[in-house]
Amino acid sequence: MSSLLDNLADPNYRSPRGPECGVAILLTELKPDQAKTFEAAMANPHAPSTAISRAVGDLGHRCSSHVIQRHRRGECRCSQ
Repeated sequence: MSSLLDNLADPNYRSPRGPECGVAILLTELKPDQAKTFEAAMANPHAPSTAISRAVGDLGHRCSSHVIQRHRRGECRCSQ
């Protein structure tokens, strides 16, 4: 029986599907013009994830800065 570490070391390892990325969910909830502005902010390397999270909160939505950071680094479910 393989250990989790063995599985993670396998170059063919793929993380099991889990909950959808919070950013992907947020994009379905935003109005089209808000989604476009949000995507532009996400693409701006000078816009801090914490500020983006607060701005989204001001629009009445929740998306933590950690979720935003993970998405920006390509470590979320969207990247699989």
